[in-house]
Amino acid sequence: MNPYRRFVNNTVTISILFAFVAALALQPQAATAQQTKPAAGSAFSFAVYGDSRSMMYLPYKSDQREEATKLMVDMFSLVLPEKVSEAVVKKDVKLTYDPVTKELVQIMMPFMTKSEVTTLTLDKGWVTEASVEDLKLLPGVRRTMFRLQGGEWVAREVVKDVKSGRAKFILNTGDMVWWGKQGSTPSKNPYWTLVYDDVLKQLPAPDNQMQAAGLPGRVFPAVGNHEVWDDSDVQGLLSAFPYLKKFGVSDKQLIYKFDFSGARFIFLWTGKYDYRSPTAWDADRPAYEAQMKQLQQWLDEAKAAGTRKIFVAFHNPAFARSGMGPIPEAQNPHKILASYAKDLDIVVFNGHVHTTELYEVDGVKYLMLGGGGAEQDPILPGRTKIKAPANYPPDLYWKGQPPKEEYNYVLVDVQPGQKTKFTLNRFRPWSAKPFESVELFGPK
Repeated sequence: MNPYRRFVNNTVTISILFAFVAALALQPQAATAQQTKPAAGSAFSFAVYGDSRSMMYLPYKSDQREEATKLMVDMFSLVLPEKVSEAVVKKDVKLTYDPVTKELVQIMMPFMTKSEVTTLTLDKGWVTEASVEDLKLLPGVRRTMFRLQGGEWVAREVVKDVKSGRAKFILNTGDMVWWGKQGSTPSKNPYWTLVYDDVLKQLPAPDNQMQAAGLPGRVFPAVGNHEVWDDSDVQGLLSAFPYLKKFGVSDKQLIYKFDFSGARFIFLWTGKYDYRSPTAWDADRPAYEAQMKQLQQWLDEAKAAGTRKIFVAFHNPAFARSGMGPIPEAQNPHKILASYAKDLDIVVFNGHVHTTELYEVDGVKYLMLGGGGAEQDPILPGRTKIKAPANYPPDLYWKGQPPKEEYNYVLVDVQPGQKTKFTLNRFRPWSAKPFESVELFGPK
């Protein structure tokens, strides 16, 4: 069904005390929602994907042009000062309407640099495809960096895996929506409606094992920067996932944890986006230092309880060789995580940089999963490989080759006492073999 029709025909049916004393300020309700010592674990599987948001939806009738233009200015304001954004849209953004239907069918506009021109194809207000030409670096060459069908494929597949029993639940590393601006409320905008229609309403209720473990839903997201863009109170997030409140999540507390079948899952928040430092950990709910103290407490609890398998999700990547790059070293949690790697089997899931990269550093596995559906700007000239120190860890996925357009998610098979298995399912629309499954972190 056309995404716009889903928006029209469906509407998402949508405080806790933050602290008693200073000692409790770092300990959300999640810490007491389950017993510290988990029950004996059994084998299970879950799916993970990230950056699944579609590109921007715009009012598409010709008599809505002024409204669409204003939204374009707001979009450019994510990466430019507002006055500059207004000037750029007025001068350089071209909206084309079909002369018969009077509907918006194409947008041509600048991208991240002065020499890049983006061409967007639209249907009923949704961007269905986007390509970029760099007039300076690769004149005459258009690179497709977004296809709506890619994110739709990921959503269908993860839902199918849960419904079939292949995956018990789903993790998302953030940026499930574009923003909270459009719609009567953040929870009723077209983006959260799309998440609800394509994923949430398709999933079965938690089974008995999940309910016994205190898990009231099938999807557990880390909060990305887009979830708080024009929705600082995270109304959209908490309306789509009301059960996160049981883990202590609120507009003031965006981190949580839970235990399932002998494994611990930890979700941190890297903060909102700042174009001056696009991968900085600038979170304030709580701040970085407080999150690191809470992280250590949760890891210490797991270690004391004999919980060896730890899965950590946060949006900005700890390691990255492309796009906007990794979290700055001063704010990077890797040193803390690595200090536990001798006793715990730690796996980290990230996103934010819209491609896939894979690292194994100091005993910790890192999966950067940015191929869930958003535009893939790291495949563009100048961003396929960024400057990194000579001793920077190697990316085990592209292995030195430039990243390509790809939509994917990972299935994680967990078995106590055994090596965790990671299977990446991918869709490469440009390939003769577009659908593949590959095992990650295989035998060396």
